[in-house]
Amino acid sequence: MAAPTKRIDGIDFWRGFALLMIFIDHVPENIFQHVTQQNFGFSDAAELFVFLSGVSVALAYGTRFFDGETVGAVRALLRRAFTIYWVQILISLLIIAIFVGAAALWHEEDLLEDADTVVSNPLQTTAAILALLHQLENANILPLYIVLLLVTPLLLALARRDDRLMLAASAGIYLAARAFSLNLSTWPVEGTWFFNPIAWQLIFAIGIVAGRRLKRGGIAYDAWLFAACLSIVAIAAVVRTDAFGFASGLWQNVHDVLDCGKTDLGFARLIHFLALVYVVYHSGLTGLLRRTRAFLPLCLIGRYGLPVFATGTVLSAMGEVVETHSEALSHQMAFGVAIVVGGILMHYLVARGLAAWRDKSRAQKSMTNRARALPMAALSSLRKSPSILWSGTSRGVSDIWPSPKSYRRVAVVQAGQDWRADDRRRSLDVSS
Repeated sequence: MAAPTKRIDGIDFWRGFALLMIFIDHVPENIFQHVTQQNFGFSDAAELFVFLSGVSVALAYGTRFFDGETVGAVRALLRRAFTIYWVQILISLLIIAIFVGAAALWHEEDLLEDADTVVSNPLQTTAAILALLHQLENANILPLYIVLLLVTPLLLALARRDDRLMLAASAGIYLAARAFSLNLSTWPVEGTWFFNPIAWQLIFAIGIVAGRRLKRGGIAYDAWLFAACLSIVAIAAVVRTDAFGFASGLWQNVHDVLDCGKTDLGFARLIHFLALVYVVYHSGLTGLLRRTRAFLPLCLIGRYGLPVFATGTVLSAMGEVVETHSEALSHQMAFGVAIVVGGILMHYLVARGLAAWRDKSRAQKSMTNRARALPMAALSSLRKSPSILWSGTSRGVSDIWPSPKSYRRVAVVQAGQDWRADDRRRSLDVSS
């Protein structure tokens, strides 16, 4: 049995960061959206989420897979995929219930835009949701994750031979998806998946390789590569911000030329994200952030990523409903700030509650195991050590509680001891 993998707090921190960025970007019309990751480069938190998922898979399941526990690792991956599947279904049904209930309560037909297909054909659409063929707007990244987990055994099998072989195969699939417009179809609404798993598996595979490198001591540093990656990150920031406001329209003009599409993981997005990861990893930024007060809360949020993500998705849907109904409010900006701040606090409270529940469960389990082990340990100690029965006499517990097989032998020995004691007493009486 492989030893459990020690958690890396940097991974938890950046996963928590990605979850908060996703939540802020999904909440409609708030000022925090202007300072999220997507405003300073070609990639955003989605790439970070998928990449860290690959890293986590390599650390959590890859070790068992490569140590010969292939069947156990595959079973664990399938259980994880099933857990994410029912969370996805639960999120989708909750969002639909929120929009339909709000529309009926407030008589707002606009709220049925995302749930219109469900209302018009509930049985067909419910079946499509169960088959992951119909995905709501803000609940479409978990289906991608499910597919990636299902293909993970194939990626790990290639990585077992050589990481480069796995990356070459993954890159070939990515290029084929881009060249031939390969994607999974949706139903009953005609279209394709918003996150194309045939393309996005590349960044997941790169995450697996990065996770394996972390197990072997980390990712090597190269000064020239670091300089090139830093240049890419800086140029992307200048372009994305319209030269920080000094070149209006720059991003719009460049966007039409660069390959920045999100559905098929545009090449510019991929290169920018990989450069950003390399710069962050070797710049020591994680170590600096570890000294701040925000580090541990974000680690906690990232440690419970799935329930926190589900909470954020439902909260963003509720925020959209409330904002639609409150368009007449005079303080729209303050209202948006309140939704985001309250949602971030809810993220932390959910993670904090889950951590406390897990600690309590572990403590109770530990106490139960100790209570069960204590009588056996005490009995074993009594059998191995002599017990003082009365003053001046000590006898082993085996003389008191012999095993069934030794009853006759003990009786004979004790009888012999009694006879020898009587003979000694008689001899003393005679000599006296």
